[in-house]
Amino acid sequence: MSLRDDINQAIKGRADIAFGFVSLHRFQDILDQVAERFLKRGKRDLNKIWLWNEFRNETGSSQPEDVFSALSEILQPQTSYWFISSDENGKYWVAESSGSSIINVLKEMYAFEYYILDKQMSWILCENHHGMLIEARFGTTPHVQNAPPD
Repeated sequence: MSLRDDINQAIKGRADIAFGFVSLHRFQDILDQVAERFLKRGKRDLNKIWLWNEFRNETGSSQPEDVFSALSEILQPQTSYWFISSDENGKYWVAESSGSSIINVLKEMYAFEYYILDKQMSWILCENHHGMLIEARFGTTPHVQNAPPD
């Protein structure tokens, strides 16, 4: 089974979760747009397992005690976002979902790396396998502020 299958199984029958993987013909186009906008070498970096390591402009990172609370402060409940889940083998799954549904999906799942983007692709947010929120954005102040040094 894939991470996509695990997510679908976790949310099966949950009418309160509006979450859908995009069709295959849109999938690659969205990933290519994300790569060209946010990754150092564009589409060539899509072969990397950890896309966050290739962010062109990292502007903020933190390790919140409660990631769901942190996401609730960033994501608007009814706004639609792109959600990219990352299998350990470097396979990416692209979905479209509301802010509240993304949080509910994550609450139903085991830990995995994922990326959330606004539909205008002005920012991308990742929670990596270290529990770190990493954000790259263009133009305005990041949602995630760098943690002060210890």
